[in-house]
Amino acid sequence: MTQPADEVKVVKKYVLIFDFCSSTAILEKLIEDGREVRWRNLLIGVKEFLWFEQAKLHFDLYKFTGDGWILFFDKPTESRELFLFMKRLCEMYLARYKRDIAPVVPKRFNTGITFGLTDGTMVTFRLNKQMEYIGRPLGAIGGKNNDPPQNKVLMTKAVYHDLRRDISGSYRIAKVQRTLKNVAGGESLEYIKLSLYEPAKAKAQG
Repeated sequence: MTQPADEVKVVKKYVLIFDFCSSTAILEKLIEDGREVRWRNLLIGVKEFLWFEQAKLHFDLYKFTGDGWILFFDKPTESRELFLFMKRLCEMYLARYKRDIAPVVPKRFNTGITFGLTDGTMVTFRLNKQMEYIGRPLGAIGGKNNDPPQNKVLMTKAVYHDLRRDISGSYRIAKVQRTLKNVAGGESLEYIKLSLYEPAKAKAQG
C-alpha cells in the first residue's frame, strides 16, 4: 500500500501515445459475429512486439489505454530510431490485421495507427504496486485529429524542433491547427503533422 512517506519523483520524458483507427467499430463487429478473440489475440501480438522493441530502444511501456498504448522515451532520444520504430509498429499491426481480422470483417474500416508525440515534466510515484505518472504531457496531445489519420504523427512544435535534425528531409510535414481538450483553455494551437510513409516535398530548383 502506498504511504505518504513514499518517494515522489519529477521526470522529463517524451510521451508517445498511439491508437488503432476504428478500433471500437471493428471490435463491435467482431463481438456481433462471436469473433472477439481475434482482436484480443491481435493486441497480444502488438504487446509482444512492444516488449521486443523495448529491449532495443529502452522505452517505458507505461499503460494500455483500451485502443492503444502510452510509451515514455528518455530525453534526449535518437530521433531517427524513434520514427523507424513507429513505422515498424505500423507494418506489424497492418500485417496482423490483414491476416487475422480483415478476412472476417466484411466492412472496410479505416485501419492503421495514429500517433501523438509530446514532451514535458511529470510527477511519478508508486500506487497499487506500480509506477503512475501525472502531468500535462499525458493529456496534451492526441493523434485522432488527422484526416486520413493512419500512419501520421501529430507533435508539438517544440518536440519537432528537438528531433528534426536527423529526420529533416525524410518525411512530409505540415503545420496544422488543433484545438485539444483541457489544453491552453481550449485555444486552437499550431502543431506539426508528420506522415510516416510520405516523403518530404522536393525543394523547387531556382
